[in-house]
Amino acid sequence: MDSGLYSTYTGLKARAEMLEVISNNLANTNTTAFKGDESFLRVFNRALSESTVAPLDRVINDSAVVQGTAINFSNGSFLKTGRDLDVALEGDGFLAVETPAGIRYTRNGNFHMNSKGQLLTSDGFPVLGDKGAIQLPRGTVSISQEGEIQVGPNRVDKLKIVDFKDRKRLEKMGSSLFQPVAGGIQEEAAKGMMVRQGFLEQSNINPVRQMTEMLSILRQFESLQKSLNMIMNVLNERAINQVGKI
Repeated sequence: MDSGLYSTYTGLKARAEMLEVISNNLANTNTTAFKGDESFLRVFNRALSESTVAPLDRVINDSAVVQGTAINFSNGSFLKTGRDLDVALEGDGFLAVETPAGIRYTRNGNFHMNSKGQLLTSDGFPVLGDKGAIQLPRGTVSISQEGEIQVGPNRVDKLKIVDFKDRKRLEKMGSSLFQPVAGGIQEEAAKGMMVRQGFLEQSNINPVRQMTEMLSILRQFESLQKSLNMIMNVLNERAINQVGKI
Protein backbone atom coordinates (compact mmCIF):
# COMPACT_ATOMS: atom_id res chain seq x y z
CA MET A 1 0.00 0.00 0.00
CA ASP A 2 1.23 3.54 -0.76
CA SER A 3 2.79 4.70 2.54
CA GLY A 4 1.25 8.18 2.26
CA LEU A 5 -2.14 6.65 1.62
CA TYR A 6 -1.71 4.32 4.60
CA SER A 7 -0.71 7.17 6.94
CA THR A 8 -3.70 9.24 5.81
CA TYR A 9 -6.08 6.31 6.24
CA THR A 10 -4.88 5.58 9.79
CA GLY A 11 -5.21 9.28 10.62
CA LEU A 12 -8.81 9.31 9.39
CA LYS A 13 -9.62 6.10 11.28
CA ALA A 14 -8.13 7.45 14.51
CA ARG A 15 -10.12 10.71 14.26
CA ALA A 16 -13.32 8.78 13.53
CA GLU A 17 -12.80 6.70 16.68
CA MET A 18 -12.10 9.85 18.72
CA LEU A 19 -15.32 11.39 17.42
CA GLU A 20 -17.26 8.32 18.58
CA VAL A 21 -15.89 8.77 22.10
CA ILE A 22 -16.77 12.47 22.18
CA SER A 23 -20.25 11.79 20.75
CA ASN A 24 -20.92 9.26 23.51
CA ASN A 25 -19.72 11.75 26.12
CA LEU A 26 -22.03 14.45 24.79
CA ALA A 27 -24.97 12.02 24.62
CA ASN A 28 -24.52 11.38 28.37
CA THR A 29 -24.16 15.00 29.47
CA ASN A 30 -27.38 14.67 31.51
CA THR A 31 -26.81 11.09 32.71
CA THR A 32 -26.55 10.97 36.50
CA ALA A 33 -22.96 10.36 37.71
CA PHE A 34 -21.72 9.56 34.20
CA LYS A 35 -17.93 9.47 33.87
CA GLY A 36 -16.53 10.62 30.56
CA ASP A 37 -13.99 8.78 28.41
CA GLU A 38 -10.80 10.28 27.04
CA SER A 39 -9.04 8.74 24.05
CA PHE A 40 -5.29 8.80 23.60
CA LEU A 41 -3.17 8.23 20.50
CA ARG A 42 -0.06 6.19 19.81
CA VAL A 43 2.27 7.05 16.93
CA PHE A 44 3.57 3.99 15.12
CA ASN A 45 6.60 4.27 12.80
CA ARG A 46 7.11 1.27 10.53
CA ALA A 47 10.54 2.53 9.51
CA LEU A 48 11.81 3.25 13.02
CA SER A 49 14.12 0.24 13.17
CA GLU A 50 15.49 0.69 9.66
CA SER A 51 18.56 2.94 9.91
CA THR A 52 18.99 3.13 6.14
CA VAL A 53 15.58 4.76 5.55
CA ALA A 54 15.67 8.43 4.56
CA PRO A 55 14.22 10.99 7.03
CA LEU A 56 11.40 11.89 4.63
CA ASP A 57 10.36 8.25 4.34
CA ARG A 58 10.36 7.95 8.12
CA VAL A 59 7.79 10.76 8.35
CA ILE A 60 5.68 9.31 5.54
CA ASN A 61 5.59 5.96 7.32
CA ASP A 62 4.31 7.47 10.58
CA SER A 63 0.76 6.51 11.46
CA ALA A 64 -1.46 7.41 14.41
CA VAL A 65 -3.80 4.92 16.04
CA VAL A 66 -6.13 5.21 19.02
CA GLN A 67 -4.30 3.22 21.69
CA GLY A 68 -7.39 3.12 23.88
CA THR A 69 -9.61 5.16 26.15
CA ALA A 70 -9.34 6.06 29.81
CA ILE A 71 -12.23 6.83 32.15
CA ASN A 72 -12.17 10.25 33.78
CA PHE A 73 -13.20 9.55 37.39
CA SER A 74 -13.28 13.18 38.52
CA ASN A 75 -16.39 14.26 40.47
CA GLY A 76 -19.28 15.92 38.71
CA SER A 77 -21.24 18.80 40.21
CA PHE A 78 -24.02 18.13 42.73
CA LEU A 79 -27.72 18.75 42.17
CA LYS A 80 -29.97 19.20 45.17
CA THR A 81 -33.15 17.12 44.83
CA GLY A 82 -34.41 17.00 48.42
CA ARG A 83 -35.38 13.32 48.05
CA ASP A 84 -34.55 11.13 51.05
CA LEU A 85 -33.46 8.26 48.80
CA ASP A 86 -31.10 10.30 46.63
CA VAL A 87 -27.43 10.22 47.64
CA ALA A 88 -24.25 11.61 46.13
CA LEU A 89 -20.68 10.68 47.05
CA GLU A 90 -18.37 13.62 47.59
CA GLY A 91 -14.82 12.41 47.08
CA ASP A 92 -13.63 8.95 46.04
CA GLY A 93 -15.61 5.75 46.26
CA PHE A 94 -18.35 3.65 44.69
CA LEU A 95 -21.67 2.28 45.89
CA ALA A 96 -21.87 -1.52 45.67
CA VAL A 97 -24.95 -3.05 44.02
CA GLU A 98 -26.06 -6.59 43.24
CA THR A 99 -26.69 -7.47 39.58
CA PRO A 100 -27.46 -10.80 37.88
CA ALA A 101 -23.79 -10.81 36.79
CA GLY A 102 -22.51 -10.27 40.35
CA ILE A 103 -21.51 -7.26 42.43
CA ARG A 104 -21.00 -4.07 40.42
CA TYR A 105 -20.20 -0.50 41.40
CA THR A 106 -21.82 2.85 40.71
CA ARG A 107 -21.76 6.55 41.61
CA ASN A 108 -25.43 6.92 40.69
CA GLY A 109 -27.32 7.29 43.96
CA ASN A 110 -30.78 7.80 42.45
CA PHE A 111 -32.43 5.08 44.56
CA HIS A 112 -36.01 4.01 45.12
CA MET A 113 -37.81 1.46 47.27
CA ASN A 114 -40.07 -1.27 45.91
CA SER A 115 -43.20 -2.69 47.51
CA LYS A 116 -41.11 -5.21 49.48
CA GLY A 117 -38.98 -2.49 51.05
CA GLN A 118 -35.85 -3.25 49.01
CA LEU A 119 -33.60 -0.30 48.22
CA LEU A 120 -32.95 -0.38 44.46
CA THR A 121 -30.94 1.57 41.90
CA SER A 122 -32.66 3.37 39.02
CA ASP A 123 -31.96 0.22 36.96
CA GLY A 124 -33.67 -2.00 39.54
CA PHE A 125 -30.56 -3.55 41.13
CA PRO A 126 -30.49 -4.08 44.93
CA VAL A 127 -28.23 -1.66 46.81
CA LEU A 128 -25.80 -3.40 49.16
CA GLY A 129 -25.04 -2.57 52.78
CA ASP A 130 -22.96 -4.21 55.51
CA LYS A 131 -25.70 -6.83 55.95
CA GLY A 132 -26.23 -7.53 52.26
CA ALA A 133 -29.14 -6.20 50.18
CA ILE A 134 -30.64 -3.25 52.06
CA GLN A 135 -34.19 -3.71 53.34
CA LEU A 136 -36.03 -0.67 54.66
CA PRO A 137 -39.10 -0.59 56.92
CA ARG A 138 -41.66 2.14 56.43
CA GLY A 139 -40.76 5.50 57.86
CA THR A 140 -38.60 8.56 57.34
CA VAL A 141 -35.19 7.61 55.97
CA SER A 142 -32.10 9.44 57.19
CA ILE A 143 -28.62 8.79 55.75
CA SER A 144 -25.56 10.19 57.53
CA GLN A 145 -22.37 11.51 55.95
CA GLU A 146 -20.75 8.15 56.73
CA GLY A 147 -23.54 6.24 54.97
CA GLU A 148 -25.38 5.08 58.11
CA ILE A 149 -29.07 4.50 57.35
CA GLN A 150 -31.76 5.20 59.93
CA VAL A 151 -35.49 4.82 59.59
CA GLY A 152 -37.09 6.85 62.31
CA PRO A 153 -34.99 6.38 65.48
CA ASN A 154 -33.65 2.95 64.44
CA ARG A 155 -30.37 2.16 62.65
CA VAL A 156 -31.10 -0.19 59.75
CA ASP A 157 -27.82 -0.67 57.85
CA LYS A 158 -24.87 1.17 56.33
CA LEU A 159 -24.23 1.73 52.63
CA LYS A 160 -21.40 -0.43 51.31
CA ILE A 161 -19.02 2.14 49.83
CA VAL A 162 -15.75 0.85 48.38
CA ASP A 163 -12.79 2.11 46.40
CA PHE A 164 -9.94 0.65 44.34
CA LYS A 165 -6.20 1.37 44.32
CA ASP A 166 -5.98 0.90 40.55
CA ARG A 167 -9.05 2.40 38.91
CA LYS A 168 -7.54 1.78 35.48
CA ARG A 169 -8.62 -1.82 35.99
CA LEU A 170 -12.29 -0.83 36.08
CA GLU A 171 -14.42 -0.84 32.95
CA LYS A 172 -17.87 0.47 32.22
CA MET A 173 -20.99 -1.66 32.23
CA GLY A 174 -23.74 0.45 30.71
CA SER A 175 -23.91 4.16 31.47
CA SER A 176 -23.38 4.19 35.24
CA LEU A 177 -22.05 0.81 36.42
CA PHE A 178 -18.44 -0.33 36.67
CA GLN A 179 -16.92 -3.78 36.85
CA PRO A 180 -13.38 -5.12 37.28
CA VAL A 181 -11.57 -6.13 34.10
CA ALA A 182 -10.63 -9.77 33.55
CA GLY A 183 -8.29 -10.90 36.30
CA GLY A 184 -10.14 -9.03 39.02
CA ILE A 185 -9.19 -6.21 41.34
CA GLN A 186 -9.33 -6.00 45.12
CA GLU A 187 -11.88 -3.63 46.60
CA GLU A 188 -11.18 -1.71 49.79
CA ALA A 189 -13.12 0.56 52.11
CA ALA A 190 -13.46 4.08 50.73
CA LYS A 191 -11.63 6.80 52.66
CA GLY A 192 -12.15 10.54 52.88
CA MET A 193 -15.52 10.52 51.15
CA MET A 194 -18.80 12.03 52.38
CA VAL A 195 -22.36 10.94 51.63
CA ARG A 196 -24.73 13.79 50.80
CA GLN A 197 -28.38 12.84 51.23
CA GLY A 198 -30.86 14.65 49.01
CA PHE A 199 -28.30 15.28 46.26
CA LEU A 200 -27.32 13.59 43.00
CA GLU A 201 -23.95 13.77 41.30
CA GLN A 202 -24.19 15.07 37.75
CA SER A 203 -22.19 13.95 34.72
CA ASN A 204 -18.60 15.20 34.76
CA ILE A 205 -18.82 16.09 31.06
CA ASN A 206 -18.02 19.68 30.12
CA PRO A 207 -20.11 20.21 26.95
CA VAL A 208 -18.18 23.31 25.85
CA ARG A 209 -14.83 21.53 26.09
CA GLN A 210 -16.20 18.47 24.30
CA MET A 211 -17.65 20.59 21.48
CA THR A 212 -14.34 22.45 21.11
CA GLU A 213 -12.47 19.16 20.83
CA MET A 214 -15.03 17.85 18.36
CA LEU A 215 -14.64 20.89 16.09
CA SER A 216 -10.85 20.56 16.22
CA ILE A 217 -10.99 16.88 15.26
CA LEU A 218 -13.48 17.62 12.47
CA ARG A 219 -11.04 20.18 11.02
CA GLN A 220 -8.25 17.60 11.19
CA PHE A 221 -10.55 15.06 9.55
CA GLU A 222 -11.32 17.49 6.74
CA SER A 223 -7.61 18.17 6.15
CA LEU A 224 -6.87 14.45 6.01
CA GLN A 225 -9.71 13.94 3.53
CA LYS A 226 -8.19 16.60 1.27
CA SER A 227 -4.81 14.88 1.56
CA LEU A 228 -6.38 11.55 0.67
CA ASN A 229 -8.09 13.11 -2.34
CA MET A 230 -4.78 14.60 -3.50
CA ILE A 231 -2.95 11.29 -3.13
CA MET A 232 -5.58 9.24 -4.96
CA ASN A 233 -6.71 11.68 -7.65
CA VAL A 234 -3.71 13.92 -8.29
CA LEU A 235 -0.48 12.12 -7.52
CA ASN A 236 -1.61 8.76 -8.87
CA GLU A 237 -3.01 10.42 -12.00
CA ARG A 238 0.31 12.16 -12.66
CA ALA A 239 2.21 8.96 -12.05
CA ILE A 240 0.10 7.15 -14.65
CA ASN A 241 -0.22 9.89 -17.27
CA GLN A 242 3.12 11.67 -16.99
CA VAL A 243 5.78 9.57 -15.29
CA GLY A 244 4.66 6.50 -17.16
CA LYS A 245 5.09 8.10 -20.60
CA ILE A 246 8.14 7.18 -22.69
